[in-house]
Amino acid sequence: MAFHSLISNKLRSILSVIGITIGIFSIITVFTAVDSLEMNIKSSLQSLGKNVIYIDKWQWVGGGNDYPWWKYVNRPDARYSEIKSIKEQPVSQLIDAVAFTSSTNTTVRAGDKFLENVKIDGYSFEFSKIENLEITEGRFFNEFEDKNARNVAVLGHNVAIGLFDTDKGLVGKYFSLFGKKVEIIGVFKNQGDNIINIDFDDNVVVPVRFLQYISSEENSANIIVKAKDNVGSDAIYEELRGSMRSIRRLKPQQEDNFTLNKISFLSDTITELFGTINTFGLIIGLFSLLVGGFGVANIMFVSVKERTNIIGIQKALGAKNEFILFHFLTESVVLSLLGGIVGILLTWGISGMLNFFLASGTSTFRMVLTMGNVFQGILFASAIGLLAGMIPAYRASRLVPVEAIRSK
Repeated sequence: MAFHSLISNKLRSILSVIGITIGIFSIITVFTAVDSLEMNIKSSLQSLGKNVIYIDKWQWVGGGNDYPWWKYVNRPDARYSEIKSIKEQPVSQLIDAVAFTSSTNTTVRAGDKFLENVKIDGYSFEFSKIENLEITEGRFFNEFEDKNARNVAVLGHNVAIGLFDTDKGLVGKYFSLFGKKVEIIGVFKNQGDNIINIDFDDNVVVPVRFLQYISSEENSANIIVKAKDNVGSDAIYEELRGSMRSIRRLKPQQEDNFTLNKISFLSDTITELFGTINTFGLIIGLFSLLVGGFGVANIMFVSVKERTNIIGIQKALGAKNEFILFHFLTESVVLSLLGGIVGILLTWGISGMLNFFLASGTSTFRMVLTMGNVFQGILFASAIGLLAGMIPAYRASRLVPVEAIRSK
């Protein structure tokens, strides 16, 4: 009977569905965009390495006002020699690889072509054990080339294109930086644009000892420590902290002059941030959904008014209050669910179209409509339908049969 009533009043039903559709579409689109952004950022962060700790002078997140910025500035930079010292500490039994890194910017040239302000990353050879490096041709440099400061390099995709108009067949060719001739031994796979720009597309990677030899303007020096898979970064955190205090000869009362950064610190901060954004998005979306709910409630009031005499006849024939209540609640919930489903389908369609256009470019960002968001959309639609139909359905169920039959 509820479905028959909805079908008999197509225009009224469609208008009610549109109101709920707009509300659900607003909420689920916000949730999908925020969740997709969070997932893409966390995916980009994973490229920094699994089970990895970065020993640096700077703290990535937190710190607070109790530790002023000038203290970070006055901390010593990480040193290449500290890699050997770490490997001599007991914590080395828990470590899979240790790498040193620093970077600078300069102009690179190949023949008549040049690129300005290219980031030159210097790594020690064990970096290839820490991060899964995707190299389309050639290889990463080895221990001998690292320790002997050999003039070799692995080019990022965009750098290769900029200097040679191709990223193929470059192994064995040369380019120059800081006036030094450098041999190309590999080219990184094109990683595309990501949210936080963590890739090697626009970089040149060289042995860190070679970078130290040709440049006196290194920055961002740090040590990267990867824990063994069966250990994990959390398990070695305090052990590594104690080892670094010992290496730097810090007295018990002295504060650390270094920071141990973990990817989980960033992930936790991002989760907290996006949780707050989701809350604001929910509040904004609920206003849109509330408007749709008022529309459904209004339609139900009109429906009850129009069918008062029919309700009286039904009750006179034995229909109980619960039956009338359930009848109108069913109409209200079905209307809202239809609006919710249409709103979710709209979000899915727009997400698919956006992903199609993003896939045709170089961006790695993707919109992801999760089952959790779909479930939330259905839940919100059902709740609004139930609330919007409660009062009209209750009034209909409490009508006196004789008075209802006589109404016009």
